[in-house]
Amino acid sequence: MIPLAKTGVRVLPGDEVAEAEEYVAGEGTFESKDGKICASVVGELDIDDSEKVVRIVAENPPIVLVEGDTVIADVTDVKPVMAICMIVSQEGRRREVSSETLAAVHVSKIASSYVEDAGDLLRPGDIIRGKVIQALPSVQLTTSGPHFGALRSLCMSCRSVLERKGDKLYCERCERTEVRKMADDYRDFEVGNEEP
Repeated sequence: MIPLAKTGVRVLPGDEVAEAEEYVAGEGTFESKDGKICASVVGELDIDDSEKVVRIVAENPPIVLVEGDTVIADVTDVKPVMAICMIVSQEGRRREVSSETLAAVHVSKIASSYVEDAGDLLRPGDIIRGKVIQALPSVQLTTSGPHFGALRSLCMSCRSVLERKGDKLYCERCERTEVRKMADDYRDFEVGNEEP
């Protein structure tokens, strides 16, 4: 057992951190049957004497998406009114997203200009960067803006990776041109190189 009520101490799940008679269990803690407040996560003990709350600041908290987060997603299906995606990661983080990973990009949120059909600018197999515009009850993304859109796209015919040629994409194998809503760093971004 660690000394009770000592702010800044690193704790492990199950460590007793305070007395329930003196403090309220906050984030990262729980009250045991015998009146002790215990840590429920690995982290640093934080005691707020003015509010009489004890909490644990987690070392590696789970990723729960919120509005404004930037994510990397794989387009799995496209309907005329939306693209359906599976979120691969929060940009800049390697840890798995612990909240909902199924997301949609509505046709009106693909680009700043009018888009008639989502399939005109996004296709299954595209890896995209999107911004979370709604996290609950379902995840909604936008790819509007220069930094958002396809990071990697595959040829609809042979499934080779498409190369950027100006504002279009080109398949060297099929010698065909395709159009996507591309991010400004298309093919310069390496999926999987995010920081932990």
